[in-house]
Amino acid sequence: MRKDAREVVFKILYSELYTDFDAELFNELCGEFSLTEGEILYAKDLLKKISDNKSELDKIISELANNYDLDRVYPTDKCALYIGLAEMAYSEDVPNVVAIDEALSLCRKYSTKESLSFVNGIFAKYKTILENH
Repeated sequence: MRKDAREVVFKILYSELYTDFDAELFNELCGEFSLTEGEILYAKDLLKKISDNKSELDKIISELANNYDLDRVYPTDKCALYIGLAEMAYSEDVPNVVAIDEALSLCRKYSTKESLSFVNGIFAKYKTILENH
């Protein structure tokens, strides 16, 4: 399931906040979650979309968080935001509501209760922007 692929991406993104990409960790997580070849490809593609567009994603987060300093955003929230925003912006085969729901699920699992409101607020603003363009 893509849900598991997203969780692998979440864990890789979290680790990348502190160190460089670790292919061994990626492979280990793919095995731990028993990802299929298609799910592994999806995870790799999502990681690439995030990596290729990181500065744009950071800009979106900063602007939609009312210029809240990006360094103050919890790392777990940042990872969930990267996944959801990247799917919304760069994955045409993922409906926005699915991208948001899946990212919020990760936030619910790995972050704080207050974080859920913060992350959901950013997604709601971004969804409105996308719908108006």
